[in-house]
Amino acid sequence: MSIFPVYCTAQVPILIIEKFLTDALNGSNKLAPGSEPSLAIVTAANGVPTTASSPPLQPFTSPFIGQSVEQISRQFNEMAHFSVLDERSTEDETAVLVERNSDDSIHTVRVTFGSSQSLLTALDVATLGFTEIQNIATSSGGVYGKNHPSPQEGQLAPRKRLGGD
Repeated sequence: MSIFPVYCTAQVPILIIEKFLTDALNGSNKLAPGSEPSLAIVTAANGVPTTASSPPLQPFTSPFIGQSVEQISRQFNEMAHFSVLDERSTEDETAVLVERNSDDSIHTVRVTFGSSQSLLTALDVATLGFTEIQNIATSSGGVYGKNHPSPQEGQLAPRKRLGGD
């Protein structure tokens, strides 16, 4: 199984990072029971961990605070897919998934904590495309995996989408 790096570009509290790891693994287990952790929090600028991170974590200061996904991608150009926890992650429990293409172009999409690991795994084994994830996120208010409230009695039902979630 692949290990996917997770970079913090803001000062994210350890409890939020641990919630991210827990929710991501739980989300993966909903789709594929028995899933193993595959997200590695990168705590040093000199390389990517080779084993997945699991709570509890030791406090650390991220060397990537204030960096863009493009800057991180240039530093670690061997990674095709990775995740970023940023300032917004502390507010709405979302992360940024990043794809670096062979032409060095960068694509991003915001996803819920619970969908992070399963999406990275799907991208790794090519069962889902990044553009497809972006399209679903766009149709879901900008965040993949975000739940929409159910329509209330007397209100219009949502339009049916073909091939969606």
